[in-house]
Amino acid sequence: MGTELAPLDAIRVETALSRFPVHRLAKLGTVPIEIREATADGELALQWKVSHNSEYGQPGPLAYKLDTLVINRRIEAAGRPIPRYICLGSLKEICRELGLAESGANTTVVKRALHQNASAYITAKVRYKSTDGAERELDANFTRYEVHFAGERLPDGRKADAVYLALGETYRRILDTALTRPLDYGYLRDLPPMAQRLYELASYRMFATLKSRSPTARLSYAEFCRHAPQARYGDFNQVKKQMHKIHAPHRRAGYFAGVAFEATTDREGRPDWTMVYEPGPKAKAEFQAFTSKGGPAAGRLQPPPAEPEPDPEPTGLERELVERGVSRAVAAELVRDFAEDRIRRQVEVADWLRETKPKRVKDLGAYLAEAIRKDFAAPAGFKGQAERAAAEATARAEQDQQEQARRATARAQAERDQVRAYWEALPPERRAALDAEALAEAAPADRAAYAAATAPPVRRMLQAGLRDAHLRRLLGLPAVD
Repeated sequence: MGTELAPLDAIRVETALSRFPVHRLAKLGTVPIEIREATADGELALQWKVSHNSEYGQPGPLAYKLDTLVINRRIEAAGRPIPRYICLGSLKEICRELGLAESGANTTVVKRALHQNASAYITAKVRYKSTDGAERELDANFTRYEVHFAGERLPDGRKADAVYLALGETYRRILDTALTRPLDYGYLRDLPPMAQRLYELASYRMFATLKSRSPTARLSYAEFCRHAPQARYGDFNQVKKQMHKIHAPHRRAGYFAGVAFEATTDREGRPDWTMVYEPGPKAKAEFQAFTSKGGPAAGRLQPPPAEPEPDPEPTGLERELVERGVSRAVAAELVRDFAEDRIRRQVEVADWLRETKPKRVKDLGAYLAEAIRKDFAAPAGFKGQAERAAAEATARAEQDQQEQARRATARAQAERDQVRAYWEALPPERRAALDAEALAEAAPADRAAYAAATAPPVRRMLQAGLRDAHLRRLLGLPAVD
């Protein structure tokens, strides 16, 4: 008996930029994103570099899900030519679409992830094929889009009633001209970030394999690490363990019927492995659906042989230790033997050391285990997360105050310039009449002070003040306190 699968939910993604990484998919740390390839003569043939904004941080797993599941969906729905403005909906609607609870904390992290994506600065020299069959070159420095939240002004002057993206001209040109390829949106949505990235990259090879009726698709481990991006290992046991977790969801779903590794070397002679994939029933169903008239449809597939489930993943505090390099057995021992606040304090110190003094800790897992057991004192200069957050909040508040003061000063100067320009454009007879109007409309106390003044400099000063107040009323400007 076959198994009836749900209909494929196709999403079409551009092929020019989606091959290259923008996000760090690991939960912690920062991953340099730079790809350079040269010709045999040493000439730069390809470059891809992504720099992040220090205030918002490097785009991470949530920012990746936002781009691939929400923003790409909206761009596809907008049609071609792509409009400049893309409405994403409210922050709560975006949370629902990402499977997050509609809480203030989640809308805050979604907003930060949008800032991370919008501020990712790309330096690119790449070639891609366009819809007219021509090969084009992108040689540019750009960001993909601006983000505007509800209540903010869009570049065209409208006030946003939801979250909007204002697409950059370079990005729009690529979206309008680049070829697209289909992916199964439902499948994409349910995968963890690193497995999702493998699906995006391997699907190129899988489609070509099925189209040419070849038995296997092939992808270099080094290439995947470069384009994911993820840490690259030179020891096969580490490679196999690393990729097992990424391959597992695809094997369970039947996208891969089999996975094998062939030892090889890269251009620099470093150890590498070709990952050889046998297309599974899901991959074949996708190919059939995406290449048939009428578009994606449900398929009847024979599920792959059951694969032994991997050991259950550690949860909670154990998982946090394992993610930092502590073995599962040691993590379980530490959580069992020591208080949670002691472990979390040492985890925070270890994270701080990794960020500020990376050369000091060569083996994070070993250091952390020893620090918990011996309860190391915090190193000089260490600031806890709460203290750093408070300092950052204070710095932002001071910066906001300075910015508000600067804007107030600039606004006041602009108003003074407007009043002076109006006055200087008047003919002499109109100036005299306006001075009389200003005196007539002044408050009784101000008129009395002017009449009582006998010294010419004092009278001129008082007259200038009455005139300025009168001109501000005529020009619709606020009165000066």
